[in-house]
Amino acid sequence: FSCSLSDLLCSFLGLLYQEYRDKSTREEIETRRLQDSQTDPEETSPSEETPSEAESTSTTENKAPPQINLLRNSNSRFNLWQDLPEVQNSGVLSILQPDEIKLQEAMFELVTSEASYYKSLNLLVSHFMENERLKKILHQSEAHILFSNVLDVMAVSERFLLDLEQRVEENIVISDVCDIVYQHTVNHFSVYITYVSNQTYQERTYKQLLQDKPAFREVISQLELDPKCKGLSFSSFLILPFQRITRLKLLVQNILKKVEEKSDRESTALDAHKELETV
Repeated sequence: FSCSLSDLLCSFLGLLYQEYRDKSTREEIETRRLQDSQTDPEETSPSEETPSEAESTSTTENKAPPQINLLRNSNSRFNLWQDLPEVQNSGVLSILQPDEIKLQEAMFELVTSEASYYKSLNLLVSHFMENERLKKILHQSEAHILFSNVLDVMAVSERFLLDLEQRVEENIVISDVCDIVYQHTVNHFSVYITYVSNQTYQERTYKQLLQDKPAFREVISQLELDPKCKGLSFSSFLILPFQRITRLKLLVQNILKKVEEKSDRESTALDAHKELETV
């Protein structure tokens, strides 16, 4: 090959970073999120692990902060922070400077994207890993290599998401999220290193199973056809943790561009970015 895998990865990350750097207006943010929901396996399960539409609108009128079920509901129409009814009704949009609104959107995107990612991990586990037919086909060692420590990754994502959502609930104007990113990266994100380190063996085992076990190939094909997968392949779900740790870094970079210089939020964003880069 004329170029190495690391060169390809660097080029890929560079393209992603360019996309985030060039998109900062409200319309562009909404377009990017719309594209995510259509092409990203982070938006995959409309019903199994998310509350119903009715539940998401059952909050009391006098409670200002957005609710956890609103953020976790994949059917929610509120992809932008400024579209939240609580934000619109509060009057803060007429008070905040445009730069601060952009910063709020960048922080809110990190939270909602983690919710989307968590739902997709949940689908990987509930729809594929825990499928009874698949369990009977796979040897324990094959299942272990194929799914690695995805349960640990999902548990870390859930804990991370709960802390992020609690921060959003504290005030309709989000104070910060990068301090939470930093804490979780330092204390919990080593599970990603384990998962990604297994990726080579995972890919090899998956290809071998497709070749050597027709029953495995048949079950996977049937599971992929389920509407909840939205046309996405099994392998696209397996790659989620690697994609997420990369995207988190980009989301923090997006926040970093919008925070005021020499502020506490800039400091926490720099710390979070440094730790994510280390992972």
